[in-house]
Amino acid sequence: MSETLCLYQGPVKDQWIDYNGHMNDACYVVVFSQAIDLLMDHLGIDAVTRDKEQVSIYTLQSMVHYLQEVTAAEPLRVEAQLLEHDGKKLRVFFTMVHGDSGDTLAAMETLLLHMDMAAHRAAPFLPAVQQKVEQLALSHQSLTWPALAGRSIALKRPT
Repeated sequence: MSETLCLYQGPVKDQWIDYNGHMNDACYVVVFSQAIDLLMDHLGIDAVTRDKEQVSIYTLQSMVHYLQEVTAAEPLRVEAQLLEHDGKKLRVFFTMVHGDSGDTLAAMETLLLHMDMAAHRAAPFLPAVQQKVEQLALSHQSLTWPALAGRSIALKRPT
């Protein structure tokens, strides 16, 4: 059975709480960004590789869906599903869930680009990384497509 990749686990930090008494919208993105870093590690683009090979991942685009409020100390978990990929890019859907209840709290779809840091331009994944991307894609191919994937922002006006 295929499963999403669990990347991040931890509590809502006190400094993430805003004047409304719940996690600030920017802090959801902080958590998703940490999950991206952990995805990079999982794919073999860790700090040692980034330094040695002069490669990294840049975020090209993200769409965040805020679904439920969370308060200080609540447990969070972020899972990732690789939706699409090519030799340089990854389209990944991240889901933030409550660590106890399993309720979906937020989601972020993002497009990531592999970069050659020395040349300051997009570059193909290193062969070992490409292999891990292919393995992840294979393990995620039977997962259900997330309902929020591919959504855009629009106001619905009555006709």
